[in-house]
Amino acid sequence: MATFTIKTGNGDTVVYTDETKFKEMQQRSIRNSLLADSDSMMVSDRGLTDAKKAEWVAYRKALRDMDFSDLENLTWPTKPS
Repeated sequence: MATFTIKTGNGDTVVYTDETKFKEMQQRSIRNSLLADSDSMMVSDRGLTDAKKAEWVAYRKALRDMDFSDLENLTWPTKPS
């Protein structure tokens, strides 16, 4: 039986025996990193226009709403410029 290991954000190690679940967790980890990277765009003193902030809010919502049921056809939202 194959095992797959991933480290969580707090440094814990999680071992999976289900390859599909492992792949899902990898993709969720990428999504979580993108969310964390965009946190600074939500700070009120960032100086973004209302329109630009709305783009970032929509991007973050799209990341949170991602459907991981079909890992071969994930739709990643486009990061605002």
